[in-house]
Amino acid sequence: MSFEKNNQYLLEKKHKEIEFLNHFHLLGYDLLDLSILEKFEWDRLSEDDLKMMKYRYTWQSNQSLLSLRSDWTDAIVRYRQKYKLKADKIAYSGPVFPVDKEKMQFGMEIFTQDIPKQIVTMKELLLYIRNHLNISLTVAVISHYSLLKKLLSKEERRNPEIMRYLSERNLDRLTERLGTSHPVVLLMNQPVPNQLAYAKQHFPDLKKPVEEIQHWQSALEKNHIPVVYCDLFSSPTQSYYKGIFLQFYTKHSVEPIVTGGQYSSPTKAFGMAINLSSLPITGSL
Repeated sequence: MSFEKNNQYLLEKKHKEIEFLNHFHLLGYDLLDLSILEKFEWDRLSEDDLKMMKYRYTWQSNQSLLSLRSDWTDAIVRYRQKYKLKADKIAYSGPVFPVDKEKMQFGMEIFTQDIPKQIVTMKELLLYIRNHLNISLTVAVISHYSLLKKLLSKEERRNPEIMRYLSERNLDRLTERLGTSHPVVLLMNQPVPNQLAYAKQHFPDLKKPVEEIQHWQSALEKNHIPVVYCDLFSSPTQSYYKGIFLQFYTKHSVEPIVTGGQYSSPTKAFGMAINLSSLPITGSL
């Protein structure tokens, strides 16, 4: 059996990892490498921690709960808080282990609530993908996670049936459960291209997040993303996301190639990650 093809593939992956870290180091990012093993104390687990444990590989050792790193952002936020790290911009590379998967990620985080600075970091990552990985991102899906809190009551958001119908975009079932005059039903009844304008015009509480979506949408279009699709009914993939959330696809990808968004850490921050396991086989990796 010849290992030559496998050897070249492995060497190229390692080269891309070093290239990514060096590139963002030269852009002023501090580099961080963390253990894939995370340790939690039972008496210090927050409600969010408990909620996220079902997405982790976990086991108990004495009085501690051990877990494989399932998410880089969460691990970096914990590290910054524990060691009072002052770095404003961080770049990283390495695997994560959400349940039933292993993913290799390159990513960056910026700890600021300054939106123009967040958009600059997004552009830096998208330029890297285009120029160094030779990948054309053709579709961006943009959401704002404060919308559901304004569209649904706390009781409705905690109802698994309603949330399932929402994830399925099942308008008939949602109409049965929520009624024809419910904001979600009224919005979902609109053609998708008109939903953003309809939300801004008819629901004053949604004006601020809708304008934020439009601001980021404009930035994406200026960055030559051909199709920018606004999804007003997304629920957070992680509990820490609080604002804009982005997903990017190539013409042939089913899973997003790049994901990220705004979150609290506890101050506002922004991060994005390249999911290398989702790259098309024909890509540079």
